[in-house]
Amino acid sequence: KYGITGIPCIKAEMSGNLDYDAYLAIVPGKFLSDIYLKYPSQLLESNVRSFLNTKGQINKGILNTILYDKSKFFAYNNGISTTADEIEIENTQNGLEITSFKNLQIINGGQTTASLANAVLKNQADLEGIFVQMKLSIIPNNDERPELVRLIAKYANKQNKVTNADL
Repeated sequence: KYGITGIPCIKAEMSGNLDYDAYLAIVPGKFLSDIYLKYPSQLLESNVRSFLNTKGQINKGILNTILYDKSKFFAYNNGISTTADEIEIENTQNGLEITSFKNLQIINGGQTTASLANAVLKNQADLEGIFVQMKLSIIPNNDERPELVRLIAKYANKQNKVTNADL
């Protein structure tokens, strides 16, 4: 639907009895923008906040990177953390690719995703060549799911503030 055949990924092979599967992927910025424009509130249902606008320092920096230094977007951006009920995977000659999501939720990275869409809407930005790293947790739809998603969102959004003096 969105002009790509799949999203390259690797399955995180972790030992132990886990109640979820995990993948790391590289997602085209245009794909994120397109799905956000089609499903804005549904995509961020599990996110702790909605888009804050481009006046703040962080979102202004994201926009400037999109418009003036897009080849560095992947290096500069922290990426997104997501959950889904299930996915479909194809094993291609280039490795695994995600071809479908069921109930994809961006639980951390809503500002990144909304900034990409906002850049297209307000600045007619070309997102070709912009990629975002994605951590994806596949969580079965069972009684524990809501609590696990809540905890992933809580911990994914609890970073210590980095000040300019730290840098």
